[in-house]
Amino acid sequence: MSRKTLMFVLGLLGAFLTFLQSQFGLAIDTTAVIGGLTIVGLYIFAEAKLDIQRVGQQVAKFKDPKFWLAFVIAILTYLNTSLGWDLPIEVIQTFLGLVLAWLFRSAYKKVKAENA
Repeated sequence: MSRKTLMFVLGLLGAFLTFLQSQFGLAIDTTAVIGGLTIVGLYIFAEAKLDIQRVGQQVAKFKDPKFWLAFVIAILTYLNTSLGWDLPIEVIQTFLGLVLAWLFRSAYKKVKAENA
């Protein structure tokens, strides 16, 4: 898809949204919608391929136990506060201890297999 075609489609979409807004009284900010779609389109056509290549080159980082520990801590903290769980610190410590034990057990097995 060329840039001219993309701009034509975005212009047509902007005109259609403006028509809907004026005729039906919809509370749509057409400038924001067109701006957002432009940013998404430019990202998909320009940066997405580069991002996929960068992630593919760094796939070993996703197997690191420290990454998963940080990920689990962030998710658990977010869920505890946003959903109002109010988990006691003992429950969080127990859960993180189990996750750590599992992560480091698999890392230990990997190192042991590489050295054997």
